[in-house]
Amino acid sequence: MKWWVPAILMYVLICMIGLFLPASEGYDVWSWKLLVVQIYAIPISLFVLAFNYWNYRKKTIR
Repeated sequence: MKWWVPAILMYVLICMIGLFLPASEGYDVWSWKLLVVQIYAIPISLFVLAFNYWNYRKKTIR
């Protein structure tokens, strides 16, 4: 189950970066930033998860 750890770390990293980026006036609230950064964090994490799963399966089949 080590193939899912990079996806979780990527999700946390993207969320942390998104929280520290500047935002427009009125949207500079951490909860709003966290909600918006989910639009980027979830697809990227799913891509990393799929890539690692595919790579893991390729190694176990051989």
